[in-house]
Amino acid sequence: MLDSKKLISEFKTLGIKKGDVIFIHSSYKAFGRVQGGPQAVIDALLNSVGKDGTLIMPTFNYDFLKGISWDIRSTPSQMGVLTEIVRKDPRARRMFHPIYSMSAIGKLADEVAAHRSLDCFGETTVFKKFRDWNAKILILGLPYSKSITFLHHCEQAANVDYRYLKEFKGIAIDAEGKQHDDGYTMFVRDVERGIVLDFEPIGALLDKEVVIRRKIGDADVRLMDCNEVFRVAVKALQEHKGPGLTYTIESPDRAKDWVPNMKPISSLKDVLAEIVPLHRTLASDGTDAALEIVGSYLPENANYTIETYDPLKPVWTWYVPERYVVHEAYLETEDGARIVDFKNDPLHLLSYSLPINKTLAWAELEPYLYFNEKLPHTIPWQFKYYDRDWGFCLSKNQFDQLARDKKYHAVINAEFITDPAQGFKISTAVVHPKGGLVPGAGEMFIMAHICHPNQANDDAAGVVTEIEVARRLAANPLPAGSMSVRFWFGPETIGSIAYLAHHEDMIPNFRGGMFIEMTGNDNTIALQHTRQDNSLLDRVGQFVLKQRGAEFREGEFAQVIANDERVFNGPGVNVPCVSITRYPYPEYHTSDDNLSIIHEDKLREAADVIEEMIRVYASNYIPKRTFRGPIFLSGHGLWVDWRVNWNLNRAIEKIMMRLEGDLTVFEIAEQVGLDYWAVREYIEKFRVKGFVTALPIPVKGENA
Repeated sequence: MLDSKKLISEFKTLGIKKGDVIFIHSSYKAFGRVQGGPQAVIDALLNSVGKDGTLIMPTFNYDFLKGISWDIRSTPSQMGVLTEIVRKDPRARRMFHPIYSMSAIGKLADEVAAHRSLDCFGETTVFKKFRDWNAKILILGLPYSKSITFLHHCEQAANVDYRYLKEFKGIAIDAEGKQHDDGYTMFVRDVERGIVLDFEPIGALLDKEVVIRRKIGDADVRLMDCNEVFRVAVKALQEHKGPGLTYTIESPDRAKDWVPNMKPISSLKDVLAEIVPLHRTLASDGTDAALEIVGSYLPENANYTIETYDPLKPVWTWYVPERYVVHEAYLETEDGARIVDFKNDPLHLLSYSLPINKTLAWAELEPYLYFNEKLPHTIPWQFKYYDRDWGFCLSKNQFDQLARDKKYHAVINAEFITDPAQGFKISTAVVHPKGGLVPGAGEMFIMAHICHPNQANDDAAGVVTEIEVARRLAANPLPAGSMSVRFWFGPETIGSIAYLAHHEDMIPNFRGGMFIEMTGNDNTIALQHTRQDNSLLDRVGQFVLKQRGAEFREGEFAQVIANDERVFNGPGVNVPCVSITRYPYPEYHTSDDNLSIIHEDKLREAADVIEEMIRVYASNYIPKRTFRGPIFLSGHGLWVDWRVNWNLNRAIEKIMMRLEGDLTVFEIAEQVGLDYWAVREYIEKFRVKGFVTALPIPVKGENA
């Protein structure tokens, strides 16, 4: 595991010196495990450049390009967790630029913040200042194609022919709250020519001529001088004509919707095998490691973020739990024969057990031993998170063999850490539809637990299924105008409570939720209904499962198995939330819940169902007519030949009569008895011709 001291040493060996001006592109998760988390990386970098140096982070946010106003005080960075830490640091100064803003700490921070330009990459921008300052670029764990924005400055200086200047206008809000309605020019790639960026070839050239490269932890780290990059890159771009050095040519559609890079997955069960053995509980090093693994498999553009909450902080009627650190835990006979040991299996320890070091007679020990009567060969999983005590778990068979006339030595060396730097963690990632975030469309909220130690189906199977769905929606985005989809990973119940308590402002934007777990065992899929029971989301779930033709089960709210839907669909939030599981199964909460009961096809079948439910629900909208009287169908290319599609031909008038702005596309499809996608495709033709406008699904409360 890396720590701050090791990072400082590594950065010094790499070539970072006191007084350096460093511009950083970063992937924190690429390091692997870091003691002290992301803040330790920032602290090590600041130590490396010293008081006379400057740390500059990109706090870019591309929503301005989609017509969303930018606020220097509150608009977050979309460039990763390290950049957000710097943006929020009270020492940092942020540059006023609604697309390519930067935040800096150090000697030149005020100069960075004072810089103004209405261009993005040209000679008037801060990228030219990097050359004046003899700055260095540091790339932490990213490929060239996902980093080094400075190359766009080089492209504009070289006047490459595959880009052109385009102006973007919008509202930018300064530190005093004043609105600025300015236009910003950007040297954009020509998507109509099918231009897709590929900086790996020019990156190889830079690696050869100017880059110092080193492995730090698991991350591939590069350090380079800005002026040297500019010299080599501009010369190469001017001399090299045609694709190959910085871009490739695809079809225009591919260029507009290119698939983000993702770490390959050969099987979901392989990912599961990385997560299962970890000591995952409410807050622990194993949970941290699992969240890092999750992030490593998600698409780079999903803005995967791990949040940390202060232990013991009140969150609604609960409180944030402390971090649980187990140094050792075992039960042995008085003469030293080891019976159970936490290091062999975390299930042996009652989770969140209090410390103890005591020799006990059998009558004193027995109440603190847990076993499973129905599966006597298994170790049960037991926990006492809040009403704390101590205990050990073992098989019933082993319990029966213990001598009743001997004494036993119980040792639990554990700590409850309240240091905010080692707080309680959850993570989220957001996947947007084609064309990006749509203001007003809202979000779906997809959840999976990550806190059950050494359990494969409950709950890690739901985690890998959710990862798979996120990857699919990134590779094949939802139709333009759809909801965004937020993927959440964290500990059961208190995780979703803590997250929502810290983000109450987001609740009105949620249009529906889904909880996923136990997706890998050999049982049919169970659709657990929302608290509303017959909501639009319930009906979408039924539609998708019936369309598949395979057997499935249904249950009322919190009746199949109760989980975080009780939070999301519960008092004070009450956003409709279904759950998808394969519960029950006999191995539940025992050591038999391991990889041997997991079926790859079941994991993927669940992903198929969940993906389709999201696609239908998130792409749904309310069509409202703009026309009067029956439309001249053939005159506008809207007539459907009955010899080609009899059912749709017969339904045209019924569809037109239902475009009054009070029904969703899905509800229209239900009423006319046709497939959702067929009806949506047909209504989309009306929308493209301006005969209907698309209204979003109402927020919670507006349709109560």
